[in-house]
Amino acid sequence: MAKLRLFASLREIAGTARIDIPAATVGGVIDTANEKFGPDFERGVETSRVWVNGEEATLEDSVVDSDEVVLLPPVSGGSQPATLAAVDLVGFLPVVVLVVAVLANTQSQAIWAAALVAIAAGWALDLSAAFASRGRLFAPLAITTTAAAGALSAHILGGAGYGLTMVLAVAIVLGWAVAFADYRAVEVYAPTLLVGLLAGLATASMVLSRSSFSPDDRAVDVFLFAVIVGVLLGALVARLPAIPFLDPLSTTAITAVLASLAAAAFWDLDAVGYLLVGLGVAVALVAGHGLSSMLRTGRVTLTERSPGILSSLDGVVLAAVIYYPLIRVIL
Repeated sequence: MAKLRLFASLREIAGTARIDIPAATVGGVIDTANEKFGPDFERGVETSRVWVNGEEATLEDSVVDSDEVVLLPPVSGGSQPATLAAVDLVGFLPVVVLVVAVLANTQSQAIWAAALVAIAAGWALDLSAAFASRGRLFAPLAITTTAAAGALSAHILGGAGYGLTMVLAVAIVLGWAVAFADYRAVEVYAPTLLVGLLAGLATASMVLSRSSFSPDDRAVDVFLFAVIVGVLLGALVARLPAIPFLDPLSTTAITAVLASLAAAAFWDLDAVGYLLVGLGVAVALVAGHGLSSMLRTGRVTLTERSPGILSSLDGVVLAAVIYYPLIRVIL
């Protein structure tokens, strides 16, 4: 019997997360599950992604007793409703996280650094859930350790700590693979190292952007305002009916640039400099969407929302990685 693993709404409808189903193909597994769990389950399956043993599959693919078929519904899939359902509010949780960052930014440098590490830990756990849904291993604790190391090295060494973070990320993830044999496979080690580098560099970059090494003591304020406005409006557009010439990515990018300019004008900062910085942040937010799909689904796409509660933070993390080098060069 093939093993069927269910997530989100499908798990709630079925009342179980796993079930063994006798079938020779993926389609056979799904047809049997549809008959067993009813029309609501079948409607949820229609918009779900299907994986077999961590690889995206088709209904015609054959399965054997040891195979695991995974059904993962989108966070909000199918036709977009005109109003926001309660489940859609989950998509705005990254904005809540960023608001927490705003509050932490008003506190001491130690609290700011601790908040950054906590956000990196939450992001890593969310990525770990996406990897688990594909039957893949991931090491969120190693990512959290790398983020803490990045914050500490940036605080102690300044700009040199940003470069040292790359060395620390490799050492920590490599050490994790040495300590735990299951994490030595390249398909486990490689994405863990990539995420570790991003988490460590993003944390170091944000610590440096608020330190004496920053060319502008309002740099973090501008960053937070730009990404919050960009992510919020992008998430809103993604959950509304289709609007001609407007999509979530372009909305996120354009509003991030405009928000950077608005923040610069409000605090009487270098408008031209922050226009260029805003463009860099906007590019990173869009590129982060492709990175998000690669990490969370195993394929690159810019047209579909990646699974995960904090998937919108993927682009924010990438923007944070480049932010300190960007402001050092431009401002």
